[in-house]
Amino acid sequence: MTYHQNGFSKMVLAPILFSCFFANIVNCQISDRCLSGYMTDIQSWVDRFGYFTENVDFKSKLDLSGIQGPMLKIERYLKEFELKRYDRIKYFSMTKCGLRSIPDVFHLQDHHGRSLAETIEYVTFYGNEFSMNYLTRDADDDVSPEINLTSFNGEEIIIKERYQYLSSWGAGFKDVNFENLLQLDLRACGIRSLGSYAFKSMPKLSMLYLSENNIYHIEADTFSGLHNLIHLDLSRNDALDDVYKTISFNFENRHEFRGLRLVSLDLSYSPFGDNNIPMLKDLKQLKSLSLCFSGLRRLRPRTFDGTQLRFLDVSGNKDIFDTRSVLGGLENSLQVLYAQEVNMKTIDCLYNLTYLEIAQLRKNEIAVVRQNVSITLKKLQVLDLSHNRKLAWFSKVFSLMPKLKLLSLNSNNMNVVTQEMLDDFQDLSYVDLSYNFLICSCALRDIYGISINNEYSVEHPLIEFERDNEGDTLFLNNGLTYFNNIITRRQNTSILNGNRTLRMDNVFQLRGNFVLLVNKNDPYRFRCLIASEGKLTNVNKIMECTNLNRNYDIEQADEAKWRFFLLFLIPVLLLPTLIFMYMYRRNFKYFWINLKNTTTLSLINKDVIINDTTIFNYDAFISYCNEDRAWVLDYFLPHVEQDCNISVCLHERDFQVCDESDVRNFLDYSLNKHFYMVMTMNNFNMIRKLLETRREDLILVLLEEIPRRLRPNTLHYLMVTKTYIVWPSEEPQRNLFWKQLKKSIVKLKLIHSENVSLA
Repeated sequence: MTYHQNGFSKMVLAPILFSCFFANIVNCQISDRCLSGYMTDIQSWVDRFGYFTENVDFKSKLDLSGIQGPMLKIERYLKEFELKRYDRIKYFSMTKCGLRSIPDVFHLQDHHGRSLAETIEYVTFYGNEFSMNYLTRDADDDVSPEINLTSFNGEEIIIKERYQYLSSWGAGFKDVNFENLLQLDLRACGIRSLGSYAFKSMPKLSMLYLSENNIYHIEADTFSGLHNLIHLDLSRNDALDDVYKTISFNFENRHEFRGLRLVSLDLSYSPFGDNNIPMLKDLKQLKSLSLCFSGLRRLRPRTFDGTQLRFLDVSGNKDIFDTRSVLGGLENSLQVLYAQEVNMKTIDCLYNLTYLEIAQLRKNEIAVVRQNVSITLKKLQVLDLSHNRKLAWFSKVFSLMPKLKLLSLNSNNMNVVTQEMLDDFQDLSYVDLSYNFLICSCALRDIYGISINNEYSVEHPLIEFERDNEGDTLFLNNGLTYFNNIITRRQNTSILNGNRTLRMDNVFQLRGNFVLLVNKNDPYRFRCLIASEGKLTNVNKIMECTNLNRNYDIEQADEAKWRFFLLFLIPVLLLPTLIFMYMYRRNFKYFWINLKNTTTLSLINKDVIINDTTIFNYDAFISYCNEDRAWVLDYFLPHVEQDCNISVCLHERDFQVCDESDVRNFLDYSLNKHFYMVMTMNNFNMIRKLLETRREDLILVLLEEIPRRLRPNTLHYLMVTKTYIVWPSEEPQRNLFWKQLKKSIVKLKLIHSENVSLA
């Protein structure tokens, strides 16, 4: 009884065939999406499908590819090799021979008596089906191959004997010493498990290709003895369980990589597993790592600290940069970063990567590029932000990266071109604005004009690394080739334009060294939207920028004019105002004091109501200086009381004012007076509070003219704003004085009487 007769074959065979088909067709088509490319990018002796290339010397190869049952014909081929007098066999191929395990052929000898194991340097078994060997075993075999795939979770060891049996495909390598084997190709062989010491007999092996298999289990010490191994390809391994769920790598030894001197490791499109990430720190000499579409999630801070990584691809791993410091520890080593389709919102994770030269960040959600990050990218030459959400910007960002040469903004959300954008582009060599629906502006016309002019006057060099990387890494060429191919394959913008209408006048010089990477399939190339009309037009129909409108559109120009006008108007108005306030500062001071005292008085008298029942003890209150006492008592007072018929209150009898500081007490006392008279000379220090608070009830009498320079401010402004009476020095004029005084007294009494009646 054979095992393929039971239900197990239905459970395992379908996933294997599906995976192999997928590996051979689909993965081959999408290999360019990763930095590591495909194995054919780093070697030249075998092609994508396992056949020798033209680079292989036919005198040193033994090619059994495509021969079913090659064991029956290998000796005949060896005989032909001898007859042709070829020296030695370096290249050996059993591609697509229908093998179910490694055959025991390496002990066979050539015509010089040397075994194949001694001479071969390059071996390929591409396209065989080593996973099928257990499906035809008899039921009484020691090890049962029936495996419940639902128990696989990529983390646990199931039954050790079963794994060993799945690893038995490599039996042909045992007990054979491959003295000179350098590269071994085991791609697309359906391998599911790697056994212990599987490659120990290959001490010089430098490159091992295990891609496009179904590997999910790696026994302890699988890579033991491979001290010269510099490149390990475990990409495109996609093992599935019986419900078609991907199985992650399961390493028996968590330090399986310890002791290896790997320079490059390719895990693209393989479910490496988050729990296996710490194993990478054992690879102290690792310079190139591809985790492209490996199903990883959020990584820990400083995940790669301790390595010497220069080339890293983490594309396709969603949210892997949610922790900003994931790349911590690589500040002085990382040169190339591929991180497309990782849901990146900003480029903050690149902060302080001072040696970074290429950043491929396509198909993310990047909308913001911060200046504090840009200024730290001192050696960045290529920044690919195509298929993101970048909008137009209004402050310098990319010009802060001094070495930047190529900037791709293909398929973003930009609608306008600002002057700051043009400034950022000036020192670049290549700019890609394809597939952006742009609004017409003279700045956009300038961009096209500069590009067309530079097609004739500026050299267009390829991108070269500043750092010497010779012999450092196998991913080196892929980091440059992709972008240099874009440069070499680009079409001249003047040819695409079809005419030279955009060629700028030599008199009108614009600074800029860049050319545009125009996609000939872009429906918007050389076209833009006229916003006011809502229609597309050719860029060459846009009016050229002038010195006045270069930096702004109409609205921005109006705003700038208003700003300029206001900046001019403010000093013009402010300076005279300040001068006026300085010249009349005393007036302002007097106004303020007046206002303050008036407010004080209103608060004091707010509860006092004067009506027709109010009794006034005196009609007038007279204030004078002590030097004028004799004139007031002997001459002025009798005349006023007799001729004017008023009752006078003298301050020296009833209230002492000159030394009084309590204004409220004074006002309380003098409230019941119709009006006040103040007689003053140059040496009379008047009652300032009285003058400032009761001006409307005041009669001012000057016994002599007082010069302006000797007048107190209060007196001066009172004289300016109120009529006053001057005692004449000549006798004939004194009759007029008494008439004016009497008239003023009568007028005040009349006004006061009317106010009382109204109250």
